[in-house]
Amino acid sequence: MSTIRGSDLLSETIEPIAKVIQQTLGVSEELAEATSVEITTLFAHLWGGQVVYIPKGVCIQASKLHHKIYDDWTGRNHHEVATKHGVSVQHVYAVVKRMRLAIIARDQRDLFAPPEEE
Repeated sequence: MSTIRGSDLLSETIEPIAKVIQQTLGVSEELAEATSVEITTLFAHLWGGQVVYIPKGVCIQASKLHHKIYDDWTGRNHHEVATKHGVSVQHVYAVVKRMRLAIIARDQRDLFAPPEEE
């Protein structure tokens, strides 16, 4: 890929973002790079000139793992799921409990919420 050369954060992100776009969407190298440039230009517009802290994404990675654990869980395979994902059985129980509560909260209406106006 022929990326814009530079030593700033935005220039250094163009190529990795383009690779993810190309691999995920299966588009041409040129389209992936052009899209990556558009994304980094948007970042520059939104946050240019500001001091921005970028977290390592631990919560996102944990969320992905939690979804994988919950998807693999059948109700009787806690040990198997724990071994597959390299976590403890107790962690599988905790993840399943959190995921179930999150699904219930998402799908169930609040009985005490004010009625929605139409």
